[in-house]
Amino acid sequence: MNSMHFILCLLGASGGHLQGRTLLQKKAYFVSLLSGVDPGLNFNAHYYGPYSATLDSTVTQLKNLGFVGEDSTHFGTYSEGFELRRFDYVLTKDGEKLVSALRPTSSYKEIASASEKIRKAGDPGYLELSIAAKAYFILDKKNRPMSNSEIRREAERLRWNIKPESLDRAISFLEKLGLTKGSSREQAS
Repeated sequence: MNSMHFILCLLGASGGHLQGRTLLQKKAYFVSLLSGVDPGLNFNAHYYGPYSATLDSTVTQLKNLGFVGEDSTHFGTYSEGFELRRFDYVLTKDGEKLVSALRPTSSYKEIASASEKIRKAGDPGYLELSIAAKAYFILDKKNRPMSNSEIRREAERLRWNIKPESLDRAISFLEKLGLTKGSSREQAS
């Protein structure tokens, strides 16, 4: 499955829309892990956790082709002058037609199943999903059991600030998904 089909299937399995670029990135990260469908997104460490430049450029292609719509919501401006915006993604009618053609495939079914697992595990918002993605990214790269304090230290090395209570919730989410790789629930000080 290529990255275009993957994103269309992800949107289809998410009810035809997702709110926010960060949420799209993190859901794609977890869905690709849980589904076993590898569309070549190649996630790397970034500000808000694992990020795929391929996913970002593929969404732009899907928008340009008229299969995905993007709406932005303005939330004001930081004191430094930066705008606060959220970009939401929705399947267009043409995008829905493509998803309908993809629904019978095993890849779509795996993607839909992975999306449902995320929903059943608590369906976290973009912030919690970002922290969980950071924690899993660290666990996956180290490929060994780690305590919460070890995960936090590694996150700091990557310049990711994770509060202990947020990490606890992230680890709980990962446990529900079966993605903890034996991490310890040690309380970080």
